[in-house]
Parts: sequence; C-alpha cells; structure tokens
Amino acid sequence: MAKSKSKAAKRASQTAKTRAATKTATVADAPSAPITPPLAENAPIQSLGTVAASSVATDGEVSGSVAKVAQTGTTLSSGVLAAPSPAPGNTGDAHGAQKGAAGGGGSAPAATSQQRKLTVHRGGVPSDNLFTRAVAAHRAGRLDEAITLYGAILRTRPDQPDILNNLGVALRRSKQFDAAMVAYRRSAALRPENAGLWSNMGNCLREMMRFDEARSAHEQSLRRDANDKSHLFNAGLVYRDLNRFAEAIDYFNRALAIDPNYTEALWDRSLAYLALGQYEAGWKAYEVRRRLADNPIRPLPGVPEWDGKGDLRGKTLLLRAEQGFGDMIQFARFIPLVAKKAAHVIVECRKEMLGIMQTVPGVGQVVEKGVTPPKFDLHAPLLSLPYLLDIGARDLFSASASPYISAPRKMTLAGIPGDIALKVGIIWAGKLNPRDRSCPLEKFMGLMGMPGAAFFSFQIDDRRADIANLGASAFIHDLGDRIGDFGDSAALMSEMDLIITIDSAPAHLAGALGLPVWMLQLFTTDWRWMVDRTDSPWYPTMRIYRQQQPNNWDAPFAALQQDFETLLTARKSAVKNS
Repeated sequence: MAKSKSKAAKRASQTAKTRAATKTATVADAPSAPITPPLAENAPIQSLGTVAASSVATDGEVSGSVAKVAQTGTTLSSGVLAAPSPAPGNTGDAHGAQKGAAGGGGSAPAATSQQRKLTVHRGGVPSDNLFTRAVAAHRAGRLDEAITLYGAILRTRPDQPDILNNLGVALRRSKQFDAAMVAYRRSAALRPENAGLWSNMGNCLREMMRFDEARSAHEQSLRRDANDKSHLFNAGLVYRDLNRFAEAIDYFNRALAIDPNYTEALWDRSLAYLALGQYEAGWKAYEVRRRLADNPIRPLPGVPEWDGKGDLRGKTLLLRAEQGFGDMIQFARFIPLVAKKAAHVIVECRKEMLGIMQTVPGVGQVVEKGVTPPKFDLHAPLLSLPYLLDIGARDLFSASASPYISAPRKMTLAGIPGDIALKVGIIWAGKLNPRDRSCPLEKFMGLMGMPGAAFFSFQIDDRRADIANLGASAFIHDLGDRIGDFGDSAALMSEMDLIITIDSAPAHLAGALGLPVWMLQLFTTDWRWMVDRTDSPWYPTMRIYRQQQPNNWDAPFAALQQDFETLLTARKSAVKNS
C-alpha cells in the first residue's frame, strides 16, 4: 500500500512538472481557400452557390505539438480549429483554446491575404509520434488519416481533451456531425473552460441546423472569452442562418471592433446588409469580396480600373467575370446601364455563357474567360457594377422590370401530345457547396398525378439517374442530352410554360428570360432572396416557396402543389375553350 501511494505521488508530481513545462509556439497559419464560398470555423459558412454566399465559421484551434507548420485555414489546437459565409457563395470551427490564441479559417474558410496565428502546445502529449502525424495530416487536409490517428491515440488514452477537440474538428469537416458532437462533448467534460471548444461545438450544431443548441454553445464560449473575434463571428453565423440578419450584424460588429480588418466578418456583414435591402451600405461593403482567396480577380497591369466616376465616352470597357454562373446572370442586368456611358462594352465570361451574354442589351462583344481580350481602355468586375453605379432599391426595380437575356437560338420539342396544357421544366439538384440546395425528386412527383401537364428535366449531371431510379421515365422527359451550354438551356426553357427549380443558376436564367419560375428555397436564405418574401426584387416573374423548418420540404410543396393545381386547371380550361 505504501509503495502504491509512493508511486501515485511520484506520477502526480511528474504530471505537474510536465504541465508546468508545457510551452506554446506561434506559427503563421496560411488560410486555405474556402469551399465555394468562404466559411471559417469560428467564422460563417457560402455563402453559400456563387460568390454571393456567406462565410464559413472558424474552427477555433487544433492542438498540435509541431511548430512551424503552415496550416490551411483552420487552427489546430493546442486548442481549436476555425471557418466564414460561403465566399462569394461557407461555415467553420473556433479558435482560441486558450485566451489570446488566434484561430484560422475553417470548414470552407474564406481565406484572406492576411496570415493567421496558430497556437501550438508542446509537451505533455501522449503517443507523441502518432499525435505529430495526426496534426500534420489534419493540417494537410488528409482528414481520414487524421481521424484514424486521433482515434488510435484516444483508444488507449481517452482522457485527452485537446485531441478530442481536434478529432471533433476533423469529423465536422468530414460531415460526420454526430461523431463530432461525441468528441466535442467528451472534450467539454474534461476541459469545460476551453472557450474555443464551445465555439467549435456551436459551429457543428449550427451546421446540423440545431440552432437553439448552437446558440447555447456559443453563449458558453462567450462567457469564457468574449474578446475573441472568431468566437463572436461564429455566434453571429447562427443568427445569419436563422435569417435574423440584424442580430447577426451586431455580432459581426463586435468582432470588427476587435479587428476592423477581419475579412470574414466584413464579408458576412455585407451579405447581411444586402439581405435586409440596405443597398447603399451593402454594395460598398460587398467590395470586400476582392480579399477572398476563392474569388481571385487577376491583375491587369497598365490598364486602369474604372472607379464609377471617370468619363467613359469614347472608351472601351471590359467587364470581368467572377463567381458563379448564377451571379453572372443576376448582375448582367446592370450592363445596359453602363453601356449607355461607354462607347463599347466587352464582357468576359466562361465558355458555357458566351451565347446568352451576347444577347444582353449593350454588350458589344463577349470573350471567354482566360483568353486575351481585345484592346480596352478600362476594366471593372461585373459584380462591382451596382456599387459603381450607386444602385438603390428603385434602380434595382427599374433594371429588373424587363427580361434582359434571350435565347441565342431556337430549339423545339418533339413528340408532345396535343392535349398538354402545361409544359413544366424542373431542376431538383445542384452543387453541394456552400450548402446543398437540392430537393428530392420524389417531392416533384406529387405534381405529376394530374393529367394535362408534361414535365421536362433540365438536369445535366449524374442526378439525371434519379429519373430511372424512381421509375419516372414515363412521366419526365429528360432533356439532358440536348443541353451543352446555357444557350441550349435558354432555348429549351423558352418552350416551357413554367420552370420549377431549386435555388440554382437555372433559376436566374429563367428569371432573366422573363419566364414564370417557381423557386424552392432552403430555410436558411441566400442574401439575394431576402427574408419572408414570396416575390423577388430581382425577377418579377419569380415566386418563392420557402422551407418553414430546416430540412423540411413539406410546407413549401404543399403551397406549391395547391398553386400548381390551380394553374393547371386554368390552363386546361383555356385550351378547352380556345
């Protein structure tokens, strides 16, 4: 017994010495580019679709014992990992396991030109070689390897709060949210004073859309450290995702009071302004997107950028491409306004858009992005036009009043029975980042029971297989093989009476064509669709059906089906009486 006590005392003494000897080293954290578009752990998630999304939350920290390892947008803790809104179309984990530790980017962090600081704890780490390898894999983005190595350590030493925190960050980034929450909760039980951990947990809960629990976790974080900018930013992301933008702005402002150059907070605040219709502040703030690593606007040495004030008479202006297809279509409405000021306008765009952009009034020439453009005098990013032109609510209404894109060619439909009263184009799936806006095709099939309507799929990706997988080939005409670019989509859409789509580039295209378009919107809105509206200031022919609860399409489809049945009945009556 005496020997046992003596050994225990010796172990306790050694543990105390090890803890006392623990040192920290700060290394530069090179933020990684956001997953379209920027989210920092401890920063916002997108956002998300196109650069107009919001940021990713920042992962507080990820502990690591190796100094001088550049990290990609997150903070591995000695402490925590970090993430902002999807860059210009994201979400993340928190930094600062210890007060004063700075965090980095996150899940799809909106990386910036500024380097972030990473706090790395040294000493007192079990299975040091495994831990070193795990942190290195984590920082390099090899998440499966990191998860395996963290697990190997924890199976023999489950009482390591920092390693549990790191595991939670890696699992969250791998979208294994339930397992991430187990890791975070175990870490919290062992080290509840870790503010960054609570912020990371809040980010995970927010991504799971468990918003009340996410708010509680962020409150726990801020009780422990209310002076960490990333913790404040991550808390604001919860209110952003709840569509409570005024409250989100309050948190972003508090983060910016600590660091006025905090790019992720500036970015998400700009989107919040725009979601609230505060265009004067929003368009000016929207220019911060130029700092986002995933939204590069290549330099054009020797050619000045138009500042909105210079005289364009007799000048050729190049409007430069950026962000996604939907953004380019949305902002093309401002080209006719600037074309009235310039002698000639060249529009740069991706190859798939060349045909439709040529149809925009005022466009003199289109050039594929990446190809050397013809000679020009001045240039400007297309998405800067509302700022340069000082676009307010009235100007937006005027610019959106009429269709501004047309189909560059004619395409016809064959084999359509003469008794069809309503031709309906449908799009149910899109890209997964910054968040998945897809809707199960099964929901659309509820519309197909009434005779008199024909349905046409505009899907061009592997989700076309959903049609056959659901046995719906007899009820849906698959147009995927006929669509090679947006010109084809525009031509075939022009043959439709109605487009029903998720929030996607085809929604913008249908609206720009002036076609009736019914759009299905997630609970967490995108800034351009604003809040609690069934219409859109951007597209007069659009009707919006919004989720009333996260991940639940029942309410929007119930309303849509009722409207669809009313429309179909009216169209059938009109055909009968014609």
